[in-house]
Amino acid sequence: MESVCIYQDPMMYGAHGITTAVEHQRKALEIQGIDVKGKPVEPYGAIHVNWPGPASYMRLKQAQKRGKIGLVFVHAGKSIDRGFTVSQYLVKPLVNKLWLSSIYDTADRVIAPTQYAKEKMKGFDVDPEKIRVVSNGVDFSKIQYSQQERRRYRERYDMNRPTVITIGQVKPRKDVSTFVEVARKLPQYQFFWFGQTLDWSSLFGDRTDEVIYNSPDNVRFTGYVDDIDAALSSGDLFFFPSKEENEAIVLLEAAAHGLPIVTRNLPTYKDLLIDGQSCLKGETTEEFVELVQRAMEENEVRGKLTENAKESAEEYGLKNIGQEYLDIYEEFQD
Repeated sequence: MESVCIYQDPMMYGAHGITTAVEHQRKALEIQGIDVKGKPVEPYGAIHVNWPGPASYMRLKQAQKRGKIGLVFVHAGKSIDRGFTVSQYLVKPLVNKLWLSSIYDTADRVIAPTQYAKEKMKGFDVDPEKIRVVSNGVDFSKIQYSQQERRRYRERYDMNRPTVITIGQVKPRKDVSTFVEVARKLPQYQFFWFGQTLDWSSLFGDRTDEVIYNSPDNVRFTGYVDDIDAALSSGDLFFFPSKEENEAIVLLEAAAHGLPIVTRNLPTYKDLLIDGQSCLKGETTEEFVELVQRAMEENEVRGKLTENAKESAEEYGLKNIGQEYLDIYEEFQD
């Protein structure tokens, strides 16, 4: 295999996890000496499809007719539209059972980022024999603590107290309410949410925008930032209360950065981060308040979490991920 197409679907845009995953696929293959293309232009031996749109499906079918290997990557979580009443009751069942099932069925291999994501494929009637688990990985070339960047971001955003951060699009699934309520109960810390803020009020039947508007003075939503490494450097703890994830690349990045992590006890993190060793896991606002305080104030706990989190992230380097892709391609070699 000398060349691979990681198809850039025209509908795939914005600062979200899929964009990062696609970039990691490209770098992982380039590290292994593979030429990567954004469009299916000959010569190429395999195509990666990440966005479940009509254009991607068409390109997948065309590539397979030409004898190429078709890999479809699983990104959407089961509750990705939590609270979106139109999607929940009308659109989502149709998309899940008809459209996504068709794409997964067409693929030569379906790539799930975690064992948890693989298990969810049972709901799409995907042949388990063609599912492979490959993490989205961590780009260590972009993950490096910088005291200079820490000062720059802390001055830029007026961070003058111990600081709890999170990174990601501001959406209901990420549990904005819990983030804000924990901050309300811990006024001695500042809480910063780095990530694009969208107006969900016209789409979602929840209180996300109201929660943001009524958040206490120690909470700030910065909007989109272009330097994730600087954002990670600026924080003292990473708090990620999301209710549903397939993997969460940003958790791996925070771990690689050496930040103490407090997160929700989701099944997808079972093998990724170990509770009490490389992170602290909770379920309720009260639990999160206690865990954030422990990770912020107890030096022994902070030290253990930081060291173990870094060690856990090492196996997810892009060189290892690239080799796993090559191993999958080898399954089709005569």
